[in-house]
Amino acid sequence: MVSTKKYALAGIFLLLTGSFFFSACSTKKNTWTRRAYHNLTAHYNVYWNGMDLMRQGIKDYNAQMKDNFALVLPVYNFGDKSGNKAAQFADNAIKKASKTIQKHSMFFNHKEYCKWIDDSYMLIGISYFYKKDYPMARRTFEFVIKTYNDNDIKYDAMYWLAMSNIQIGDYNRGEPMLDMLLNKINKGEAPSKYEEGANLAYANSFILQRNYDAAVPYLNRALELKPSVKIKTRIYFILGQIYQKQEDPDRAAEMYTQVLKHSTAYEMEFNAKINLAQCYTSKSTDRDFIVKKLNKMLKDEKNKEYLDQVYYALAQISLTDKDTVHAIDYLGKSVSTSKSNNYQRAISALQLADIYFSYPNYPKAQAYYDSTMQFLPVDFANYKAIRKKTATLTDLVQQLQLISREDSLQALAAMSEDQRFKVIDKIIAIYLANEVKKSQEEQTKLQNQVFANQEEKSNTTSSQGRWYFYNAATMTSGFSAFGKKWGRRRLEDNWFLTDKAIVMATGEPPVDSSQLMPPGGGDTTILKKTEPKSTNPKDRKYYSQDIPLTPAKLIASNQRVMDAYYKSGFIYFDGLNDYGHAIESFETLLHRYPDFTRKAQTYYELYTLYKGLKNDTKSDYYRNLLLTDYPETDYAKLMVNPNYFKELASKKSESSKLYEITYKAFQNQQYYMVISNAAEAHSIYKSDTALLPRFDYLRALSLGKIEVADSMTVALAKIPQDYPKSPVGNLAREILATLAAGPGNKPGTNQADSTAAILKAAESLYTFDSTAVHFYVIIVNNSKVDVNALKIKIADFNSRMHDLDGLEVNSLLFENNEEMITVSNFDEAQKAMQYLLSIRDSKYIFTKLETSGDYSDFVISVTNYPVLYKNKDIRKYQRFFEKNYTVK
Repeated sequence: MVSTKKYALAGIFLLLTGSFFFSACSTKKNTWTRRAYHNLTAHYNVYWNGMDLMRQGIKDYNAQMKDNFALVLPVYNFGDKSGNKAAQFADNAIKKASKTIQKHSMFFNHKEYCKWIDDSYMLIGISYFYKKDYPMARRTFEFVIKTYNDNDIKYDAMYWLAMSNIQIGDYNRGEPMLDMLLNKINKGEAPSKYEEGANLAYANSFILQRNYDAAVPYLNRALELKPSVKIKTRIYFILGQIYQKQEDPDRAAEMYTQVLKHSTAYEMEFNAKINLAQCYTSKSTDRDFIVKKLNKMLKDEKNKEYLDQVYYALAQISLTDKDTVHAIDYLGKSVSTSKSNNYQRAISALQLADIYFSYPNYPKAQAYYDSTMQFLPVDFANYKAIRKKTATLTDLVQQLQLISREDSLQALAAMSEDQRFKVIDKIIAIYLANEVKKSQEEQTKLQNQVFANQEEKSNTTSSQGRWYFYNAATMTSGFSAFGKKWGRRRLEDNWFLTDKAIVMATGEPPVDSSQLMPPGGGDTTILKKTEPKSTNPKDRKYYSQDIPLTPAKLIASNQRVMDAYYKSGFIYFDGLNDYGHAIESFETLLHRYPDFTRKAQTYYELYTLYKGLKNDTKSDYYRNLLLTDYPETDYAKLMVNPNYFKELASKKSESSKLYEITYKAFQNQQYYMVISNAAEAHSIYKSDTALLPRFDYLRALSLGKIEVADSMTVALAKIPQDYPKSPVGNLAREILATLAAGPGNKPGTNQADSTAAILKAAESLYTFDSTAVHFYVIIVNNSKVDVNALKIKIADFNSRMHDLDGLEVNSLLFENNEEMITVSNFDEAQKAMQYLLSIRDSKYIFTKLETSGDYSDFVISVTNYPVLYKNKDIRKYQRFFEKNYTVK
């Protein structure tokens, strides 16, 4: 009976308790029981789990962050924009916090009665911050500030809102928020616990902006507030870096000494020692002690992955002592030992490149600049200037290597066959010796690594069941078996192949099979089957196949050498501002090749270089040579009249305006005015071979309108005779062909109508936009014109006349034998037209072009360019171009 009563009472208790909690689960009514239930479960159930995930996640996140000690450290390291290592723990924290808000929020009469809801919103905001979703983080913190304005949590939100703005670079919003927070702390309105974070956030903002001096007072104030040991150590290190930048080595050394006293992280301690060594000055008395300490660090096994930094620090001491020999040695070791620290490798290579450049030793400088560019981050100071210098030096080294290679090949060609083979056999012997040496070194290294691993494992692993590569006896047997089958091989890709394809970067095009002839001469129409080039450096043919043993090949080799000297002269002059080497290059060119075709320009460059060096004797010497030997060239005229090109451009502009008036007159059927303007153009602009054919063309069509057909025919026929290579000649021939087609064609009507029809068709394809980016285009027949030579000429012209415009020359196949060369980019149509007029006036470019074949040149907008390339109708575009493009 008692037992029955006991169970009954227990059942009633459970029923009442269940009813209590069931009624308390609802958030619809604001009662004491419900507030108690939701505060309890919100805190210890969902929110607690979310915060626990966040704490552990942030701890793991910080452990994964890697500092770049070569740069001034930020106060907080949240990683770069691309990485998102916090996504998982942040997402889980957001889910937990969102669940807390959804299930436990009790908002009545503009007041929240569950005290963990505001904390949940902060948890969401911080989670978004660590996810690097800063816009969502900002919106969340702004909501907290607005909604919980009477709660101290708003100061926490103000801090994180400022941090979010700083991380996205919106300093104009971040810093005023920190000012507001610090002001409230100073007035006693906000708790003082936020002062340390606000000062550190302010310092971080200035560091991210690279305004390091402004960060110092905020860092020092944070130190006064006695932060944690970890934060304090980081602040000391940052201050040391800033004082180093301020060239205050004593204060920097003091900061690094504090780091060594407090640091518990080996990497920071190591870098503090390195930076402390770099605080050495020539006035310091502790040089030997610092060097001894750094050399001791080189021997410490713990520093194996940091050797590049130790060598870099030793290099800085050598440079301070003005000992560049040891500095070069240490920097070279820094580059070679750098395995995972790409930034250190980049700055070591860069400093080494700068030293070689200052000598100057351009080939070595180029090699290290090239290494630098492989690892240098794009936001590095002067990145673009370094990239440009690297490209310039690369171009120069290619020319120097080409000269060296061609000279070596020509020297071999001058030898007898026996002498030649002796030299080649000696090269092969050296190659084989080096190959054997490297193979032995790598084999020994591999064996040492294997036996070292075996010895390491021998104390902990029994011989039974041991992995193959930890068993010395098995390994020895394996090496013997491998050697019997394969011999001694280098550890490399395709190690099982004896002859590997090693392609020499000569920059030469492949040999045309049409140039190959049967041995001993014979019928040149019978061609020998093209033999593949040897790629085996152990084969005589590998070295002899490019030797210029025929007169034609020797001429081609000499041309490559001439071009290389010529290009290198311009690179020294314009790219490197090295007058001495530029003069040496140009004068060597003239001495070795007195019949060089571009002597006029070479004389002019030497005149300019010597004038810049104030060597009047030599500058006058080359001036007289130019004026005597090449008086009619543009360079001679420019020497006599420094405003020659300006005056020429002015005349071009005037003639273009007259042509524009004439063309409009033709459209308005003012044919007598067209004839009159054409006569005026001939009397004033006699040398303008680009526009005069167009004046004559309009004049001929006008004669067809006002006189008999024969007048027009005679005038049209004269255009190709007077201007055989002008594109306008093709238009005249087309009309003459139409006239000859039969009696159904009425002179002076169908021709004009045909021109109008073509123009109408063109206007349906192309649109005129004078503000668009434009290209200059010249289309040539590649069977008659050496396209590569033409591109070089245009590039030379650009370097002399448009050096600051950053123009690029490219080419591609247009159709059949037609090649399209483009010069880009011009900001607008007028600039492109001015370029067109100036380049047309260059006899250097157009003299040979006009005698070798027909061509078309014009300017075209970036939107019309693909249309032309697709429909391939040059004639239509020429009509469109003639109507719309003039120089104002």
